[in-house]
Amino acid sequence: MERLLSRPVYLAAFVAVAAFVVYLQTLAPSADFIDAGELATVCTTLGIAHPTGYPLFTLVGWVFAHLPIGGTAIYRLNIMAAFFTAMGAGGVVLLANELFQNWMPERSQRVKGKGQQVKGKGQKSKGKNQSYVAPASLPVPTPDSGRQAGTPALLASATGLITAFSATWWAQSASIEVYPLHLFMVPLVLVFFLRMLRNEETEKPEKDGRVFALLLGLSFANHMTTILLAPACLYMFFARYKISKLAWKRVLRLAPFFIAGLLVYIYMPIRSAQFPPMDWGHTATFDAFRRHVTAKQFQIWMFTGSGAAAKQWAYFWHRVPQEFTIVGALLALVGLWKMFNSASVRRTHILAFTLLLFFGCLFYSINYDIHDIDSYFLLAFLAVALWIGAGMMSVARWVAVTFRSRSEEQTPGDSHRDLKVTATIALALLLGLVEIVANFSDNNESGNYMVEDYTINMLRNLPPNAIIFSTQWDFWVSGAFYYQLVEHVRPDVLVIDKAMLRDRPWYYAELEKRAPEVFRRVKPEEDAFLKLLWAFDKGDPYDGNAIAPAYESFTSALVERNLDRPIFVTQEMMDEKDDLFAPKMKPIPAGIAYRLFQHDTTLDAATPKIVWRDKGYRLRDYYTDDSRLLQALPLATYAAERLRLGDTVAAKRFFDDALLFTPDLAAKLDGLSDRDREIAEAANEKFEQFQTLRNQLH
Repeated sequence: MERLLSRPVYLAAFVAVAAFVVYLQTLAPSADFIDAGELATVCTTLGIAHPTGYPLFTLVGWVFAHLPIGGTAIYRLNIMAAFFTAMGAGGVVLLANELFQNWMPERSQRVKGKGQQVKGKGQKSKGKNQSYVAPASLPVPTPDSGRQAGTPALLASATGLITAFSATWWAQSASIEVYPLHLFMVPLVLVFFLRMLRNEETEKPEKDGRVFALLLGLSFANHMTTILLAPACLYMFFARYKISKLAWKRVLRLAPFFIAGLLVYIYMPIRSAQFPPMDWGHTATFDAFRRHVTAKQFQIWMFTGSGAAAKQWAYFWHRVPQEFTIVGALLALVGLWKMFNSASVRRTHILAFTLLLFFGCLFYSINYDIHDIDSYFLLAFLAVALWIGAGMMSVARWVAVTFRSRSEEQTPGDSHRDLKVTATIALALLLGLVEIVANFSDNNESGNYMVEDYTINMLRNLPPNAIIFSTQWDFWVSGAFYYQLVEHVRPDVLVIDKAMLRDRPWYYAELEKRAPEVFRRVKPEEDAFLKLLWAFDKGDPYDGNAIAPAYESFTSALVERNLDRPIFVTQEMMDEKDDLFAPKMKPIPAGIAYRLFQHDTTLDAATPKIVWRDKGYRLRDYYTDDSRLLQALPLATYAAERLRLGDTVAAKRFFDDALLFTPDLAAKLDGLSDRDREIAEAANEKFEQFQTLRNQLH
């Protein structure tokens, strides 16, 4: 046991394995919402992902996608997400142990007389008959240091488990995304950074520093939000070395290893020049590479105003008790006090370090005006987990002091240590179980076939060689990349993301690779619009009055000159009509979508073959309810049209298909966020209307 506690890496491995086993139980079997389909395509085919490109993730993902294990490529990539999220929890154990063992000594004490102590503030005492016991710059090993290290190691393990089963961290494990690898990299970067500072007077700092710099570069090659580590790390570095020649010499010695990690980005221009199946941004030129890596196209959602920041700020604080349960949130407050009462080490203070991790992340993330913001708070949640670990340290010590027993067989010190260990284990297990119970259902993706079913429903029910325009990236368009390019489901269907067609000039090359004959027919209109769109995208001068008419002319030609192929639009384009998109065309209900015609008409649509494996997965939220509505509404609209024409048989059939998507109408909606509750209430109202109309047809 003592050997186990003296080697935190063993405990880190235990936490990682335990988390991985649980994560496999909640793993998504298929494509998830938002970017999963696109990212799976990129990894499987060695393509270029959306900004900032994520080259390290792509290369590692390619390895996992081609492992000789069963299942589809996307399932293997989902396993990769579980693996790295679990490994990240193990990394948190190493980080917490480094902090608790080496950077949180008790405050120094003054000694008055024999056996009397009072707290001091770290200054030398000048009083008569009064000596000062100053803290060592780091804890001094003792003959019993192995046993003394046991409690910090256990607390670190508890911190890792608490992190692993917190809501947002756990959510990253369920399906392919760039964040699991990020969660693995960030704790390791911080561990080797702190070890570099701690071991400066030994032979190890050069080794630790090189590993830190290399990992930092690799972390940037995976996700640019690694920059959020900067405030905390810069504070620790310059507080330790000050702004001196020594500090800059150390930076210069580390720079080559950092650059070596960044060199992974070379993959992007090299691979893009080969025109892979998924080539977002076509980063083969320096200008395109620069704009892609700096995520220029997504900057419109950053720093959009105080209203968005206030909304995300309130949402974050609403999330904290849900992340770690209310017990964890209270322990975090205790941990803040514990860190405040720790002594400074080498002119640095652990509380300042964790606060900078927390607020550096929070102040950046709240300025991003997107719905799926939770993953951007992960570094702040990691800081909270470290506070919880420190809080458990205080609670375990209080329990040991309060309830220790003094027997003739045991010394008071041994009893005290045993009680601390017991209290630590009990508290960790209790909080871990509470988190698992509280967060399991929300993170259980094992029944999530929604994106796959929606994508298959759409593709397989379209006529041969159909063209379909949609802006439903989060729900099935991203998934279509994977199912068409990797699984080869209905490659004859041309899926066009209308939002990207409107403002992503690189996207045209992708479409022309898929259907060159479609765009050959509209080359003059395409070139005229693209000339303006490229200028807009690059920030060059352009005629603002000309771009809208050019877009209208291009989309009109794109549809009208390709009517030899059936052309469709999806539900949201009916709800939020774009007057500039092929304005002369008439959308006609056609079952699963709406078909475009040049005149008013009716359509006798074939009965669609609907697959909907709803096992109560994530009962009610924005994504699940919208997925249901976006498929049910076209079917119900077509049913109502057939009913108007007196075709009750077809009306019944299509209403029945629409009702297959009915959510749990009895589910309580009070606990949902405002956006989730709004869409859930709209879904309830619509499906109740469908049911009423269907009942009238008996």
